[in-house]
Amino acid sequence: MKNKGEILAAILTDFNDCHFFLHNTREFSIVEKILKEGFIFESQLPHSTDRVNPNEPIEITYFLIQRKDYGPYTVIVAIPKNTYEIYSDVSNDNDTGIEEVITITEPFYGDNDELVYTLSPKHILGYFNTRTAEFYKNVNWDPSFNNCLFRSPVKRPVRPDSP
Repeated sequence: MKNKGEILAAILTDFNDCHFFLHNTREFSIVEKILKEGFIFESQLPHSTDRVNPNEPIEITYFLIQRKDYGPYTVIVAIPKNTYEIYSDVSNDNDTGIEEVITITEPFYGDNDELVYTLSPKHILGYFNTRTAEFYKNVNWDPSFNNCLFRSPVKRPVRPDSP
């Protein structure tokens, strides 16, 4: 019998041409909001998510064990590798962070004095319910979505209180 990490890894291998980032949450209402409006994060995507490789089921199992206290819903960010490479190239060409390329909103300084970004719901593959081991695909996920076609990257904003 497969464990939940192995089940999720097997699901993700169907989308193997993507980079995957996982984020757990307690509230289903938050999952619904992320699926519809996108994933809001501070500073850098890896600060709010864990990057995983579906070819390493033990890695995903470890993630699910380590993050279980954060809640039973695992939101799955899936950005196709070729799109991620485009984002990285645009980031380098514009001498800015990749967050300024992938955000669908203007970044702003949040309550923790960190920049806040929003990842498009078109990069949210869906979620995995760790209680039932069921995967639910996001109807908004679009593997052909490229944020660079809709929004030009900007330089990181300067803090309003900076000299």
